[in-house]
Amino acid sequence: MKKSLLAGLFAAAGLAFAASAFAQLPAKMVPLAADVVVLSATVDSVDVKKRTVVLKDANGNLAQMNVAKSVNDLDKVKKGDVFLVEHAQAIAVGLTAAGKDAKPGVSGVRTVVIAGKGAAKPFEETTDTIYATVKISSIDAKTRIVTFTMPNGEKQKVKVDPAVLGLEKFKAGDDVIIEFVDDTAIGFVTPKK
Repeated sequence: MKKSLLAGLFAAAGLAFAASAFAQLPAKMVPLAADVVVLSATVDSVDVKKRTVVLKDANGNLAQMNVAKSVNDLDKVKKGDVFLVEHAQAIAVGLTAAGKDAKPGVSGVRTVVIAGKGAAKPFEETTDTIYATVKISSIDAKTRIVTFTMPNGEKQKVKVDPAVLGLEKFKAGDDVIIEFVDDTAIGFVTPKK
């Protein structure tokens, strides 16, 4: 999924937050598309006092990383541990018609941050969930491909899962509510021997 899609939604988020938007969300949003990237590097050294970790990639290149104070238990990180970053983006649609007065754009954003404390190794996960009203540009009922026009004008094609019922009730030009999830998990793990 394109990063500009979420960046555009985050930029628009400052324009309108409506608490009532959460009340009109469908009970079940079905994921339509997802993209996951996992990056890893080996810990070369740790300086707990300076809160820095030197990482080595698969090619032997070194990079220093400053660790925020919000990351707990840095003293548990040791040379040879593996640093992992997992970034996932997903789009989900409940195919709920937006209200007649709903304007295209972001109607709500929810951010959840979980920082491990007392875990075997430090980790942090940040999840941003963005609710937006978008317009259906086209629907291909046979292939179940729907093209949405995002608030920033960008087009996004998604394949609608067969679990999403009622696709035939929608047509080009309808406004629907969609959910974007942007999740980043960062942590250290002890390699298996």
